[in-house]
Amino acid sequence: KGGKKKGGKKGQKDELIGEAINVIAPEDVVAKAGCDDIDEDDGARFRRILKKGDQEQGGKKAKGSSKANKEDVSSGSCDSCTTTEEPTQEQIDLTGDDVAVEASDDPTCDPYAEVPCEHDEEGLEDDPTFVDPTLISPEDDGGGGAEVEATSRQLMDERRLTGNTNQIGTFAPLSCNPVEFDCTGAAGVSTVLGGESDPVVVPCGTCLVYDLGAEVTIGGLNIIGKLHVPTNYKSTLYTPYVFVQGELEMSDDQPISEDNTSMKIVLTGNSDVMFTPHEPVAGAAPLNAGEKPFLVAGGKLNIHGWDKVEGSGKTWTPILANAAADRLYPDTVVGESAPRIALPHLTDPSISCPNKVVHDFEDGVDFSVWKGGDGNVLAYNETSGTLTATNLRHHYQGFRLDFTKFVKDCPLTQDATYLVTIRLKIEDPTLEDGAVSICESQNHEDHCPKLGRRIIKAEGAGSLYDSKQYLLPSSIGKNNEWFTFSTTWTWNENELTDIVGQVLYLENFKAGQIIHMDEFQFELPSAKSYPPVDDPCNELVVNGNAENADGRGWNHYPMWTHRSASWVPTILEETVDGVANKYWHIGNRFWHGDSLRFHVNHQCFLQGATYELSLRARFTGETHASRYWFEIKGSTTVGYRYNKPLYCPAQSAADGWVTCSGVFVVDENYSFTSNPEIIFVTYDENDSTGYVDWDFDDVSIKFQSGPAGGLEIDGTDAARWGVNADVHITSSTLHGDDAQNGRVKAISMKENGNVVLELENPITPVISEEEAPGYGVEIAVTSRNIKIIGEDDGTYNGGYLQVFHSPGVAQVIEGVEFFNMGQSSRKNRFAIQLLYNGNVEGTSISSNSIRQSNMRCISVDGTANATIASNVGAGVSGHCFYFDRVSADNMVVDNLASNMNNRIGWHNRIDGWDDYDADGFAIWSPLNHIIGNVAAGGHKRGFRYYCDWRTLGEDLVNVGGNLRRIPMGTFKDNKAHSNFRQGFHLADFEQFFQFRDPNNVPVFENLSAYRNREQGIYAYNCVYCEFIGGFLSDNQKGIEIRRSDGITVQDFVIQGQTETFK
Repeated sequence: KGGKKKGGKKGQKDELIGEAINVIAPEDVVAKAGCDDIDEDDGARFRRILKKGDQEQGGKKAKGSSKANKEDVSSGSCDSCTTTEEPTQEQIDLTGDDVAVEASDDPTCDPYAEVPCEHDEEGLEDDPTFVDPTLISPEDDGGGGAEVEATSRQLMDERRLTGNTNQIGTFAPLSCNPVEFDCTGAAGVSTVLGGESDPVVVPCGTCLVYDLGAEVTIGGLNIIGKLHVPTNYKSTLYTPYVFVQGELEMSDDQPISEDNTSMKIVLTGNSDVMFTPHEPVAGAAPLNAGEKPFLVAGGKLNIHGWDKVEGSGKTWTPILANAAADRLYPDTVVGESAPRIALPHLTDPSISCPNKVVHDFEDGVDFSVWKGGDGNVLAYNETSGTLTATNLRHHYQGFRLDFTKFVKDCPLTQDATYLVTIRLKIEDPTLEDGAVSICESQNHEDHCPKLGRRIIKAEGAGSLYDSKQYLLPSSIGKNNEWFTFSTTWTWNENELTDIVGQVLYLENFKAGQIIHMDEFQFELPSAKSYPPVDDPCNELVVNGNAENADGRGWNHYPMWTHRSASWVPTILEETVDGVANKYWHIGNRFWHGDSLRFHVNHQCFLQGATYELSLRARFTGETHASRYWFEIKGSTTVGYRYNKPLYCPAQSAADGWVTCSGVFVVDENYSFTSNPEIIFVTYDENDSTGYVDWDFDDVSIKFQSGPAGGLEIDGTDAARWGVNADVHITSSTLHGDDAQNGRVKAISMKENGNVVLELENPITPVISEEEAPGYGVEIAVTSRNIKIIGEDDGTYNGGYLQVFHSPGVAQVIEGVEFFNMGQSSRKNRFAIQLLYNGNVEGTSISSNSIRQSNMRCISVDGTANATIASNVGAGVSGHCFYFDRVSADNMVVDNLASNMNNRIGWHNRIDGWDDYDADGFAIWSPLNHIIGNVAAGGHKRGFRYYCDWRTLGEDLVNVGGNLRRIPMGTFKDNKAHSNFRQGFHLADFEQFFQFRDPNNVPVFENLSAYRNREQGIYAYNCVYCEFIGGFLSDNQKGIEIRRSDGITVQDFVIQGQTETFK
C-alpha cells in the first residue's frame, strides 16, 4: 500500500451530517440484493442519511436521499443495501419516536429489551451509557444500596440544575438586527449603564461601543444588538452572566503577556440565572441557564485575540533544548555549614591558646594532667610512644585527664560540638591475640569501657555533674589490636557556669587487663567536617570515602548515630593489593534502618536540579542476600517526607563490594525547611534473619545539572510570546502530573533564529528535541490578553461558555484565555461547548487557552463543520477535547491536551458520560478529522475512539444508526505521551462490513506514542484497520491488537526502553 491512504471517500463523508435512520428493507429489495441468507457478521442494517442543509421545517424533517445506488443494491453486497422507504407506523410505535429500531448484528439480541444484549467486555468498559444492574447491590450499603444510589443521583441532578435540552427549539439571528452592523459613531455602552446590581442590555438593532472603566461591576450583560469592544481596550468586567443574542466583537493584537491584558470578563455569583429569548423559541421561555453562564443563543461571537496570519506564531511548540541553571551557592551558616569560630586564636593569631588538645605521646607524657587514679599505675613506653595503664584491679581505675587548666585558659563554647578521638589497645592475658573482646562477646555496657566527664562546680553553685559514654561492641577492637574510639560532646550553659574543675576519665576495664593509649585528641571540627565554603552544593556528602576525617583521620563526625547506646559509625582500614583503603563500618545493628547517617545542607535542594547518587556497599550476612534503599527524609513545606531516590539490588557476602548509583531530580518533596537526614534502609532483614554488619564507602550525592532555567524553542513559533507570559510544559515522564508551569522572565534571540525563554523560577529538566529528536516535550503559552474567567468561590463550579442550538451561525472565538471555567459533574456546563448547532461552517474555535477547567476543555456535541485548532488545555478535570456521536466533519488540528486529573470519579460523574476517565481526546464519532494533535498526561488515555453500535443524540436519545460501520474521517500526525494507560485506544471499527472494500477502511497515519504506562496503541475490534507509518517507544507494550482481523501495520519504528528514558 506504500503508506497511501485507501479510504477518504469525501463525498460520502460530507453527507453524514444530521440523523441516521435505520429501517428494515422491503422483502423485494432484500431478495434482489441476494441478502436472503444473511450471516451474523453482515447484519441487516439499511441506512438513510440526512444531507447537509436538511433542517427542521415546520416541525417536519425533510426527506433525504438514499446513500446506496442501484449498482450497490444489485452487486450482492448485503451491507450496502438501503431503502428510500419511510419507516412504517408499526416501527415508529415500537420505538416511541420517529426513528425505527435498528436491527442488531445478533438477530437474537434486542437492544431495547428489558434485559440488555450481551456485549464484549471492552465495549462495556468503554460505554458509560451502559449501566450494569449488578453494580448496585443491596450489600453495598447494608441492604439499601439501590435506594441510596437512586437518592444520591436525584440530589446530584437537583444540584446540577441542568435538564434535557432536546425539547428546546433552535435559535436564529434576531429579525430586528441587520445582517451587518455599522458601528460608526455608535454611542458608548455607558449610556445604558445603571447601578452595580442593574443588568446592562444592548438593545436590538443598536450597536454600542464598550467605554467602561478599568474595573466595573454590573448585574448582568444581555447583548441583543451588538457590543463592540475596541482593539486592545483594557477593562475588567464583573457580571453574573453574559447572554449573546446579537453580536459581541472584541480583538487584541499585542504580544501575549500578563502585562498586556485587555478585556477581562469575570463571571460571578452562585445563583441560577434565567434566560428569556428576545424572540420566541419553542421550549425556551424562559430557560434556566444555571450559574455563571456565558450563553450564545442565536447570536454571534467575533473575538480575535490571536489571528492566524503569517508571522503570528504558534500557541505551542516542541522544546528544542534545555538551558540549565547553575547550582546554588548559599551563604554559610557558622557551626552548621562552616566551622564554628569558637576559640579566640581562630580570629587572633597572636593568642597562643590552642584550638585543640592533642596528646600523641611521641615526646613523652605530661603527668601533671594524666593520672591513673586510685592506685592505678600509668607508665610511658618511650619506644612505642604510648601511655599504658597496668595493675588494674577495680572498674573505676584507668586513665584520668585533668581538663581544668584548658577550660580556664580557653573557655569552651556553649552548645558547640567537640570531637573526642582516642586510639586504644586492650590487652587481656586471658584471651588469645585477635580474639573477640569481652565487651563484644557479652554485648552489654557492664562489660565495656566508658569515657566519662566530671564537672566540679563552685561551693554553693550546685551539685557535681557526671556524664559518660560507653565504648560500643560495634567499634571496640579485638584483643591486643589497635582500634579507635570517637565520640562528640557538647556543654550547655549550666555546665559552663561556676566551674572550678573538669576531669575526663576512661575506666570500667576488667581486672588484670593492660590498656595502651596511643593518642588522645579533643578538638572543634575543622573545615574537613564541612562542605567547602565556596562551593557547598557540588558534593553534598562530607568525607563519604572515610579518607579525610578529623581526629587525625579517625573521627566519625559529621556522620552520626540515632542509637548511641548500640553503635556509632566507625572508620576502618584494609589493604587490598598493597593499597590501603578506609571505609565506614556499621556493626551491632538492631533494626533495618541502622546505617550510616548524615545530614546535608537543605539550601542546596534547588527544585529541578539533578543529583547523582552513588556508593559502594558490602554485606556480611552469610545466610541470605539483602537489598537496600537510599532515603532522604525531613520536614518540608509540604509536610514530612521520606524520599527514596535510589533502590539497590540484592547482594550477598560473596559479592564483596558492590556499587549502586542513580540520579534523582529535586521536586517539592525535597523542599526541606531544615537539613534533612540521609540513611540506608535494608529490605530483607528482620528479627528472624538477624541484622548483620554493613560496610559503606565512596558515598556521594554529586550535583549533575541545574534545573531548566531557560528553554530554547523555535523563534518563529514564539513570534507573539512576550515577557511575563505564563507557560505550560508537558510531562516528560510516565506521569501526567509531572507537567510544569512557569512564567517568562526574559526572551533572548540566538543566531540560529531560535529564542531562549528564561523563566522566573527554574523547572525540572525535561526531555528536549536535542536529547530525543522527535519526542521532546511541548511548551505552550497559556496566557492570553483577552480573558473569560469563572470567579473562584471555593467550589469547583466556575463559569461556562455555551453556543446553544444556533445552526448556521459562524462563531469566531480565537485567542481567549478561559480560566476556572466548567462546572464539576454538571451536564452541559463545560468550559467551551458547541451544543447541537448542526452545520456551523465558518466557525473557528482556535488558539485559545483553557486552564484549570473544572469540566472539559472544548466539548463538541451535535455540531458539524467547525474548526477546532491550536487550542491548549492544561490542568483539566474530565476529558479535554470531547466529540459526541453526532458531531461530524469538524477539523480538529494542532491542539494540545495536557495533565488531565481525576477529580471526577465514578461517584460524581454525569449519568451516561465517562469523564472519570479524563482522556485527552474522547472521540465518539468517527466522522471528524483529527490531525496533528498532542495528548500528554491523560488520566486514562491520550486519544480514545469508541464507535458505538447505536447513535445516541442529544440527551442520549437514540436517533438510529450504527457508528461502527460509518467511514471514518482523517486521523493522522497525532502524538500521545505520558498517559496513565494507553496513548491511543481505538475500539470497534467495522467500516469494512459496510462496504466490503479493502480500499475503504479506517486508516491511522503517522501516529507517535511514547512514555505511556501501558500500550502505545491499543486496537480492539478494529476490522481491516491500517496503521501506516508511526513511532512507538518506551511504552509497556508498543502496540496491542485484540479481536481484530485484516490489520496492516506498515512503516513503523518500534522501540522498547531507550537509553534516554532509562
